Amino acid sequence: MKKLIKLIIFLIALFIIPSYSYSANLGAVRLNLIEGDVQILTEDTGDWAAAAINMPLQEGDRIWVPQDGRAELLLSDGSALRLRENSSLDILRIEDHSFQFYLDTGNAYVNFRGPKGHLVQVDTPVASIRAYDEGIFRVDIPDDRSSDISVDRGLVYAETRKGSTTVSEGYTLSVRGDDYADLHPLELSDGWAKWNGERDRSLDRNRYSSRYLPQELSPYSSDFDRYGTWQSVPEYGYVWTPSVVVSTGWAPYSQGRWVWIRGEYVWPSLF
Repeated sequence: MKKLIKLIIFLIALFIIPSYSYSANLGAVRLNLIEGDVQILTEDTGDWAAAAINMPLQEGDRIWVPQDGRAELLLSDGSALRLRENSSLDILRIEDHSFQFYLDTGNAYVNFRGPKGHLVQVDTPVASIRAYDEGIFRVDIPDDRSSDISVDRGLVYAETRKGSTTVSEGYTLSVRGDDYADLHPLELSDGWAKWNGERDRSLDRNRYSSRYLPQELSPYSSDFDRYGTWQSVPEYGYVWTPSVVVSTGWAPYSQGRWVWIRGEYVWPSLF
């Protein structure tokens, strides 16, 4: 089994997972999908730059999704956070069991899959939303003094200057400024909600590999499914083999780019 794990990790390094440096949390949040000219502002450079697939995100980074764009972040606990067009998101905190974000404007969809004891938090200009158990919720900001928190599954805890409220499945909490909050039934699904439902189903279908992977690699199961297959090998058990077509002259670190992150160069692969 130890030999199998070493082989898997080696193959991941070559074909799938970006070459992360030495920070324990580097890779805990990564970009898994980009549509349009998504931009990233990092503390390292202080400049906006084009986002890249598999790019690891760190505390202090900011994401901007422009008109007609979309982005998907995958967290190390298997959760997904997606941003709609005209959305700005800051990465506030990344820890072993908790993630905190700040949605300044736009729309965020969160499919929280963290195990018991984990936390995901999304703050807005007028509210703070926390989820402690598996569930799906959306945060929409109509303007800089409003926030709508909608729960499709499970429940979340919303805190405003007026107090705390539990928002259960099938309800929306609309916060307007500091003085008004209304809890009402969830409206019918729109195109954004339907698109996210399709993405969730796609990720669920692509988790076959999770049955063979150690827990620390489970968030990458969809990548394993996309780029290879599992085969039973005598003395080793099930072994993953890549199905990526490798041309003559191919070499590791040839399709992607080096990015300077927290004092180290990191290689986000294009696969």
